[in-house]
Amino acid sequence: GLLSSVIVLYQSEVAPASMRGALSTLYQLGITFGILLAAFIDQVIVDRHEGWRVVMGIICLPALFLLVGMLFLPRSPRWLVQQNRRKEALAVLKTIREEADAVREEEEIFQELERSREEGKPAWSELFSGRVARLLVLGILL
Repeated sequence: GLLSSVIVLYQSEVAPASMRGALSTLYQLGITFGILLAAFIDQVIVDRHEGWRVVMGIICLPALFLLVGMLFLPRSPRWLVQQNRRKEALAVLKTIREEADAVREEEEIFQELERSREEGKPAWSELFSGRVARLLVLGILL
């Protein structure tokens, strides 16, 4: 649920622009393959004596790997800039980009956030007016 959205969001923030679509696609492919693998394991093991316990244990392994792996992920550069921690954001970007690209991207993030602050917070009423309202209705009907 929420984790599926957060992972794609994090990937899009730290991946180079040229790889974002491919990484999102690979993530969805991995999810689909995981579901297929889980169904196969379930069919093979669950009907055996105490098989349901083995299946539940196997299910916990990827979650455990994800939990431990998350401890080693750097913070989101965008979040760091939002918290006025630009030096930390730049340090994170330098670990995943060339120095010149990291400096440029950190500045782009800062400028984008400044433009957002100038525009102000969006109002809920914007959902029900103009093109956004039509897209919302279309999305609900589909």
